[in-house]
Amino acid sequence: MQVYISNKEIEDIAEGLVRTVYNQRLPKQIDIDAVAGYLGISVIYEQIAEDDMDKIGFASNGRTPLKVRRNGMIQQTVYPKDTIVLDTFLLRPEEQHRRRFTEGHEIAHILLNRADPFTNAACFNRVYDPERAYSLEELRDRMMLGESQANVMAAYLLMPRSLLEAAVNSHFHRKKVPVYGNCVFLPEMKPSLQTMADELGVSHTAMLIQLRKYDLLEQRDMNEYFQKTRLSGGTSDGHR
Repeated sequence: MQVYISNKEIEDIAEGLVRTVYNQRLPKQIDIDAVAGYLGISVIYEQIAEDDMDKIGFASNGRTPLKVRRNGMIQQTVYPKDTIVLDTFLLRPEEQHRRRFTEGHEIAHILLNRADPFTNAACFNRVYDPERAYSLEELRDRMMLGESQANVMAAYLLMPRSLLEAAVNSHFHRKKVPVYGNCVFLPEMKPSLQTMADELGVSHTAMLIQLRKYDLLEQRDMNEYFQKTRLSGGTSDGHR
């Protein structure tokens, strides 16, 4: 038996958690390590050596072993329950955004397990390589509901609604960011979007997904985009 957990419940749990951690006053960037610490979750780094090389994060249930490489040898290790193991490559400076999201993903698995009294499974975080040929079983593992929900909650943990609303107001002095078509922005707006993503400590893509989810993108017609870029040579005032 599995308890159904709605996306609204996931959002409420995530936002409620970060507000509890920060005593209602959210910073400009969520410290995901502080969130793990508040929950009593240990986060450690190992060279993960599972047969599936896409496995870069692991949330232990206290029973399932994990293959790790130490001193050139592969060994199976059982970690205490609610221990998160992240691959050491995530410590590289250029992997900061992925590290934060992967940790958030594993925290989400633990939170979802706590919300479902019938679930106590160990969980992996897997990267998705669009150039790799996956088997049907591998695709099923990546698309299963628990993985999708963990990704959703990770985004809510790193980008709570109120935090993203405040960031939009701070960087664009408006309630919504103008977007043309599905994902086209005026050229002069792109640096502000990247600055905002860096300030939040997330990838540009993850931030845009969350902006759309919170209805913080203001849909505009492509005709307006071409008119503004044609008249201004690509330097129109995108904050109007």
